[in-house]
Amino acid sequence: MPRVLFFLFFSLFTTAAFSYVPTPGYQSERELFLKAEKLLNSNKITEFNKLKSRLGNYPLYPYLDYSLYIKQKRSISQQKINAFLEDYSELPLANRLNRTWLNHLAKSKRWTAYIHHFEKNPVESTHYICQYQVALLNGTVTQQKEALFNARDLWVVGNSQPKSCDPLFKAWMKTGRPTSAEATHRFWLSLEQGNTKLARYIDKKITQAEHKKQSQLFWKIYNSPSLITSKKLKQLPAQHRASAAQLAYKKWFRSHPISATEAWVKNKANFPSDIQENVSLYIGKRLNSRYHSKAIELSEKLDPKYKLAELTEVRIRNALAAQDWQVIHDAIQNLPKEKQSSAKWQYWLAVSEMHLMPENSEVDRFNKISQDRSFYGYLAAEISEAPFLLNASSSKPSEIQLIQLEQQPAVLRARELFKLGKLVEANREWNLAQSKMSEEEKLTSGYLAHSWGWHLQAIINAAKTNRWDHVDLRFPHPHKDLFAKHAVKNGLDLSFPIAIARQESAFLYSATSHVGARGLMQLMPKTASDTAKKHKVKYTRRSQLFQPKLNITLGSAYLGDMYKRFDNNPAYAAAAYNAGPHRVKRWLKDRGDLPLDVWIETIPFKETRNYVQNVLAFRVIYDRLQGRQASLLSEKQLQLLALNQNDIIRL
Repeated sequence: MPRVLFFLFFSLFTTAAFSYVPTPGYQSERELFLKAEKLLNSNKITEFNKLKSRLGNYPLYPYLDYSLYIKQKRSISQQKINAFLEDYSELPLANRLNRTWLNHLAKSKRWTAYIHHFEKNPVESTHYICQYQVALLNGTVTQQKEALFNARDLWVVGNSQPKSCDPLFKAWMKTGRPTSAEATHRFWLSLEQGNTKLARYIDKKITQAEHKKQSQLFWKIYNSPSLITSKKLKQLPAQHRASAAQLAYKKWFRSHPISATEAWVKNKANFPSDIQENVSLYIGKRLNSRYHSKAIELSEKLDPKYKLAELTEVRIRNALAAQDWQVIHDAIQNLPKEKQSSAKWQYWLAVSEMHLMPENSEVDRFNKISQDRSFYGYLAAEISEAPFLLNASSSKPSEIQLIQLEQQPAVLRARELFKLGKLVEANREWNLAQSKMSEEEKLTSGYLAHSWGWHLQAIINAAKTNRWDHVDLRFPHPHKDLFAKHAVKNGLDLSFPIAIARQESAFLYSATSHVGARGLMQLMPKTASDTAKKHKVKYTRRSQLFQPKLNITLGSAYLGDMYKRFDNNPAYAAAAYNAGPHRVKRWLKDRGDLPLDVWIETIPFKETRNYVQNVLAFRVIYDRLQGRQASLLSEKQLQLLALNQNDIIRL
């Protein structure tokens, strides 16, 4: 069907928007709840209690008791704590109060109370188990002996333990422990987990000559890893040779990648299959992801029969960067069937065959790929001039199902917490509710979250329940007018900023990344500040980035800057938005002569590679959902594809 006719057809039959409107109850109770919290924070306990008494039927009533007990933990009675834990045993609050109370008892050195409480309300966490042992250590002689006996099992592990274990270990060590054998055991456990820093600390506690000889030999091999190919390795205990070799080869590779790889290829058959796979993957992935000139050659030796699918995929990307179409073709055909059948690798198989056998190429393969709702599906659609398909499911829960589910206590609490902006607590309640739902209720719950405007949970729900075709659930359109306004203002396609927000935060306005990016479009404060100055937008503090209006204003402006800076190319602009313009500038300098689709698939960062492909596909999806004519790339950008290089005739 010609593109323009498909657009007219689609605009008549776009997926109907989901329209359930939840009951608006509890508005007055929410206001009273927030007022009660303010009174408690101001230490107006009498007024707080009076207001609390009016909220006995409000789903969040237990949260007021919890807040009061936390504030008064120095004076609250054990009986009230016990009653709360019993009355609200199924609420996430019970676990939180239990842990807080245990920490308070430990900090207050109320060891007898700690023992009684922990034995009645145990917590499966090393931190609290160690606190319990410390409590025993401060108890009767029998309890002290029990704690010292338990210390060994807590100490002889391959990872570092929390600081709450230190008093127990200190007392245990005063008894002459650990023995050299115990220290040696932990030394090797640490190395099995790759924890060389802990192993160095433990090595100081190894005292017996034979044990010390083993640990010193390991360090000799590890610090001079070329010794791994000598007879030195066989002098280590047999059960530890594989772990030692694995660590040594990896360290060797980090300083001398080629010699280490060649040595590993020569000697890998001497090690168990799991070690062979682990080290070969470690080496092969790094060689190929760095696009080393010898990576393709060495990968053939690391995995000649393509047994390691993850390594095969990075080999394909390296071959793409070299435009070695024969290697690409052969490697794809050796992928496991489920990976090989993906739109991505079918696309590159088709492109490789058009380069290798242009006379046999047909449009059918690209038409088949274009059935997939993905970046590569839409790329194939552009090439074959096929329609962009949504493959959307029309099945939705009934209003009765939504109403019934919304009345479940945990669901009600999650809704109220979400409405109050208490997202951490809301997530806890939502997860609790999900754990007790039937499969049908779980399917319904995504649409319920969607109706509240809790789009992140709706999107997560669609993924967890494998409902990839529920496009209305996965691609909501909040702040539609705001996104459209700032797209136009900054010279962007209407769906570009919202596609960025969908990928960045799934529309969680309070999202904060581990590096400090904030809000719907995940802006770094420095970027926000610079963009605000450039575009004369009032911005004074970081917390403003949690305001949708300002975040969309600045995020769209910054995206527009990247779009203009990188030749109006959405792929480069999206990459710059995610990884920074300085990296994209370097990648273009190093590999900018590559075909555009090859450049995208060979972006060095996996996160950025997936990001760019998702954002480009999301633009198409949002255009289709809005009934607009869509394009993945411009005509100019389509001419930059690998299919149009080296005199290959475009379909």
